[in-house]
Amino acid sequence: NNNNNNNNNSNNSNNINTQTTLLIGGSNGTATLISILCDKSNPRNAGHVVRVATRSAAKYLESDGGGDDTTDGTTGGRRPRTWRCHEKKHLSDVVSSDLLPVKLVEHVGRPDGVFVYDQEDGTAGGTAGGTAVDSNHEHDRGQDIAATLSPLETAISGIGSHDNGGVADLIVLCCPVSAHLALLRRVARALYRLDQWGLLGHGAGTDATRMGSHSNRLPPILIGSLYGAGGFDWMSRIAFLKERPAGFSGQWRRPLGLFCLKAFPYLTKSLKAGEVTLHGRYPQIQAAVSPSNAAVRRRAKVLLDRLLQNEETGKKLEFLGLSGKEELGGDGTCADEELVWRDSMKAIDSHIGAASSIYTANSARNAVMMMAAQSRHHATGKSGASSSAVTASVPPPILLSQSNHLGNAATQSHQQPRPPPSPLLDLLTTPTLSDAADPSSALAFLTCTLNSTNQILHPCILVALFRNPTHPHLSDADGTISWNPNRELTPLPRFYADGAAKPEAGRLITAIAGGEMYFVIDALERLMCPRGYDPITALHGGEPVGRRVMNFLGNSPHDLGERSGLTDFVLRREWRRMFGGVEDEENDYPTSSNATNNSNASNDRQQAYGAKPNLIRREGLLSKLMSYGLSHNARLNAVLSPCIVVQPSQQYKFESSFNTASATNANDNDNNNNNNKTLEEGTILIKPDTSTRFFSDDLQHGLCIYLGLAELLGFDLERDMKVTLYVVRRLQRWMGKEFVLPDSRDDHHANANGKGAGKVKLVAHAKDVAETSAPQAFGVETIGDLKRFLELDVFGERRTERAEGCLMKSGLISKL
Repeated sequence: NNNNNNNNNSNNSNNINTQTTLLIGGSNGTATLISILCDKSNPRNAGHVVRVATRSAAKYLESDGGGDDTTDGTTGGRRPRTWRCHEKKHLSDVVSSDLLPVKLVEHVGRPDGVFVYDQEDGTAGGTAGGTAVDSNHEHDRGQDIAATLSPLETAISGIGSHDNGGVADLIVLCCPVSAHLALLRRVARALYRLDQWGLLGHGAGTDATRMGSHSNRLPPILIGSLYGAGGFDWMSRIAFLKERPAGFSGQWRRPLGLFCLKAFPYLTKSLKAGEVTLHGRYPQIQAAVSPSNAAVRRRAKVLLDRLLQNEETGKKLEFLGLSGKEELGGDGTCADEELVWRDSMKAIDSHIGAASSIYTANSARNAVMMMAAQSRHHATGKSGASSSAVTASVPPPILLSQSNHLGNAATQSHQQPRPPPSPLLDLLTTPTLSDAADPSSALAFLTCTLNSTNQILHPCILVALFRNPTHPHLSDADGTISWNPNRELTPLPRFYADGAAKPEAGRLITAIAGGEMYFVIDALERLMCPRGYDPITALHGGEPVGRRVMNFLGNSPHDLGERSGLTDFVLRREWRRMFGGVEDEENDYPTSSNATNNSNASNDRQQAYGAKPNLIRREGLLSKLMSYGLSHNARLNAVLSPCIVVQPSQQYKFESSFNTASATNANDNDNNNNNNKTLEEGTILIKPDTSTRFFSDDLQHGLCIYLGLAELLGFDLERDMKVTLYVVRRLQRWMGKEFVLPDSRDDHHANANGKGAGKVKLVAHAKDVAETSAPQAFGVETIGDLKRFLELDVFGERRTERAEGCLMKSGLISKL
């Protein structure tokens, strides 16, 4: 069985019609993908094996115990649950509205296997990974090995499963952002063990029964998340470093790849097990992948296109980072590669022969055109002509030898792919400047982290929605407000339709998303990216329509960074670090040309930089449009707010406070008598549920990252990030947490948290900063620290140590 599993997976790597996907997590995204990808009535799903690893047994397993051949052997004979997805297909995913036609489509599917891991340690039996296997002992690895594997290790390797899908090609985390680190640690532990035993597949010509066989000729196993907020690659570095065993060689036997999507592709909701509603799909699918090279990008495109049904929906996967398209802030490398692969598929489909004659006639011209396009682009920077356009003007023929595209498909699936001739071979194998400048795609992942919309929308809407309009201070403590279901016609407030409709929500979102976050990403991009690239700021804001509006009004990140003076301030600090000089932060800030003396210059500096009124053009109009657009979006209007009903004992306490406040503010006895009445009949008291992802994901792993990065950049958070600070401080009060210091006027909070006296750091000195994804949570407190952290391998490989080890064993060193 092990031999068959591994051989089957080897076929998977060469045949795009077969794929094994492992979904980890019990979210609604998992249920949606099960319904769509496991729908056997769709011929596109043929050959796609889908497994689920979860701790939510009740959600993904039937309760009747009716086992059959689809069970995985780890669930006590219980059959995987069938899921039914009701999808609303809008006429346009860019501007979805109930006024436009909506088509209802139903998907029904059941996963090929469900693997339930223990909540504590990821194993079914409560042991940390099962019995150890002696990799030096040759023996039958069948049932003995299967018995030692944890459910997650079984789901990844396919050993002991009943689907014959082999080693997973794609491992997808379908979970809240706050669960990324915990699940990545589980995955890391499982992969380290499987790698040690040689159970991650094998290359051609290797013995499948021998442990430790190297698999470096197989394509990488892709690991990633459907939503890359919260620093997904940061969490991967931490997880694989923390779980790395002492005996790890420093290099994976089977290569790995990391990916994440910039935006979650679905808006989905499940109210009962077995049924899920897909309210809409995100209009763009953009991804970051690591390592940054043509082979990993091609592998990611093949696997993710099938996962996300791009062929059916007509959507295209776009890669982010320095190698992305020019309109996405990159150099166009991915566009050139896509052209090559697209024409390559055409050549194979049409069975083009006589490749050598075509190649001889065009090779010189194609090579010269490619080199010229690359040279012009890098010489002129972003102002040059589009490299993709130049290449596309004369598409290079895709030339494969006849032996690679002739013959039946069954024979081809067992052959190793043969390389194309030059210049295509050069294009697909030699590294570009962009790939060399950012080999781990850290900037692409940073683009996903800093341009996620939920982390801004949700906290701002929470603040606006859970506010008592008459007596705001009564909701300051925990967000308790009153709600009348009979009058409002909904049992609970709708998060977007009711919350985003409040004017305060639009004002807060605009101030942060169109101002303070732009200060951070513009300054950070200047320090982190090579000159001429802007992969982070090119994707600013939310959906494409909003980004175009902001650019048209002169409110791009570059515009806001320049008008605020903060980008110039950051560059001055960096100049001093690089070239030396006395630390003088006051003189790092620019002054206006009308400052005539030192006193005026000092006062001028206090007004010439940082966040100030009217910095965002048409801010009032943008706030209104933001509120209107969110509250009338057909994909969003069904979402209820994350709240709980206050118990009667707590309700009496609230009513007493309400009446006391009303009496204090009354103008006469009549008003006093009226205001002392209890709440209107049918009115309930509700407060936000702080255990939901609206808090844990979007506050701790969203806004706190912005504040942490702003602190690294040297911003004055009370002045430059005051709206973000206000939102975080209000929500953390409801949670009973301290992600930022509640007061920066003195350092007693820092002393109380054991940080010592000195300059107060609102993020670094906070008591609960370790519960966030702010850089300070993992010891990064300067831009230099951040750059060094991003040099770490995302999968814990030790390239420097391995190189040093080889050098120390060399003949030259031994003679010294």
